[in-house]
Formats: sequence, C-alpha cells, structure tokens
Amino acid sequence: MFVTITVLLSIATSIVMAQPRVLVFTATTGYRHDSIPDSISALQARSGTDGVDFEFTEDPTRFNGDELGRFDGVMFLSTTGEGVLDSSQAQAFHTYLQNGGNFVGVHAATDCLGGEDWYVQTIGTRFDYHPELQPATFIPLNKTHPSMVGVPDRWTFTEEVYNYRSDPRNVGAQVVLTVDESSYTGSSGSSGNYDQGVPHPIAWYITDSLGAQPPTDGAPGTGRSFYTSLGHLSETWQDPTFMGHVMGGLKWALESGTTRWTNGTALVGAVQPQNSNTSAGSSVSSTMGTSTANGQASTSVSGTGMATSTSVSAGPMSSTPANSGIKDGSAVGKTAAVAGAIGGVIGLML
Repeated sequence: MFVTITVLLSIATSIVMAQPRVLVFTATTGYRHDSIPDSISALQARSGTDGVDFEFTEDPTRFNGDELGRFDGVMFLSTTGEGVLDSSQAQAFHTYLQNGGNFVGVHAATDCLGGEDWYVQTIGTRFDYHPELQPATFIPLNKTHPSMVGVPDRWTFTEEVYNYRSDPRNVGAQVVLTVDESSYTGSSGSSGNYDQGVPHPIAWYITDSLGAQPPTDGAPGTGRSFYTSLGHLSETWQDPTFMGHVMGGLKWALESGTTRWTNGTALVGAVQPQNSNTSAGSSVSSTMGTSTANGQASTSVSGTGMATSTSVSAGPMSSTPANSGIKDGSAVGKTAAVAGAIGGVIGLML
C-alpha cells in the first residue's frame, strides 16, 4: 500500500506541476522583421530547458474565447499594423486579459493595435520612431527582476533604440532597463512632440494592467504584462543574455497566480493533464504557422519540421527573487494545488 501511495503521489504532483502554455503571435500587416523565423526557433529551443509550452501562430481567428482560454500567456512577437486583429478578435483578447490572462510584448509589439486604448494600457505605450540601427549601451535599473538576472551593468550590442508616444510609467509600468543616450546617434524622426519620460524606457513590467480592468467576475484578478523593445536582429536571438532577458520576463508574467498553471480556480490557462507519460510530468508542444500572402497561418509545423506536434521532457520553471514583485499567491497557489491533489489521492486510498 505504501508503494501504491508513493506512486500515486508522484503522479498527482506531476499533474499539478505541468508547465504553462503560451501562444506566440507573429502576424504582421505592416513592416515584417526578417528575424521572426529565428526568434521562433530560439523560443522553441528554450521550451524544454525553461519548462514552457509554446504554440506559434499567425492566424488571427485563434483569438476567440475558447482558444485563448487554453493559454496561461499570450506573446506578441514583432507584430506590426493595426489590422493584425479585427474588432471581434481584439475584444476576445481583451476579455482574455480581464479573465486573468498574462501578456508579453517583444520589440515591435508596441507598433500594432494603437487604436485600442486597452491594448496601449496593457503594453504600456505606443511606438513612435527609432534612429538607424547601430550599437547602443543598455543599463539595468532593477537587477533583481527576473528579466534582468545575468544582464551586465553596461550591455552593448547593435539594436534599434525605440522611442515612444507616452511614458509607460503613466500607466503603472516599472522600467527595468534603460539606454545610455550618449552611446548612440539619435535622430529627429518623431511624429509628434511626445514625452516618454526619463530615464529612457526600454523594458518594463506592469503588475496590474489598466488595460485589463475591470477583471471578470469570478476571475482571481488581472494578469501581468512584460514588454521589451529589444530583438530586432536575428543575431540578437542567438545571444544567451538576451534570451535570458526575454524568458525571465515571460516567466515572471506567468507566475501571476491568475491562470490555471498556479491557480486551480482560474478562468483561463492550460488545463492540467489527467495523466503524464514523461518522467518530469510535463511535455512541450511547439507548433508554428507558416505565412500565406495575407499573413495567416496555413500549416502547423512541429519543432522537428514535420506537420505534427512533438513532446519532450521539460524541467520546472526556475524560481524568481522574492523582491521581484511576484505576488505571494503564486507560490501559495502551487502549494495548495499540490496539497489538494495529494489529499485527493490519499482520500481515495482510505
């Protein structure tokens, strides 16, 4: 009986500790970055080591209540143009955020859906312009935030330095990365007389997004938002420091305690499996949509390049510093979920 209980406890623990699922959206109706395929490959390569299920798409029809409800987070990766979502799809995404879904924006994600005030409040601001691509030196402002772990005090590489139409701090953003404005040559390409605040914002997080207010009745709260303006070049996505920056911000967002990964009462998030065939109790399924002329996905491609899904064993997500702004409910939610599953198994045995 002891052996049986031990096995069942192991299964129960693996069930509740299965990894979160993230939908990565790469559709464009404006400028399209050459780095998008390489950024997808880079995220696929990190899925196993970082314990995150990624699904990649350019199909806006996936932005509906049922489909979005399967995900603990949505990442907009170099999305450009006002038409990446129509009004009903945008409303479904807004509702997802109000239901507790988490959001991550990368690079040109500030250059889409500018007419949706809730989206601008969720991501923090709107893109204005950037000077020519050139080396610049970036400076961490908060070395304890998970997105900044491993980032040097002066981080120099070739990048587009984004400027914005408003200060993201006006909507509650905490800026974690700035740029030394003397390290690059600026330009006067602004479309207006905008104030983005000082120090120059480059990456930031928002704990309770104004764009997701008010939360849906029954939701444990609104999710988190993280944005970085970095990521223009393919070579940047090969840099371990940059990948640690992106994955650290993503994992911080996922630990909001407002989705099913950490909260069994949440309204959205990956439905945890009833059984597991992997030793770690988790799997990775990465699908990538190939672009058609209208920017929608036409096929699904796994990490092996085949038109199928693939599963690989993945380790748990790493813990984050106690002073990084993470809600206490995240860890409590995991503990309670494990305890509940264990209690249920023991109850069946008795």
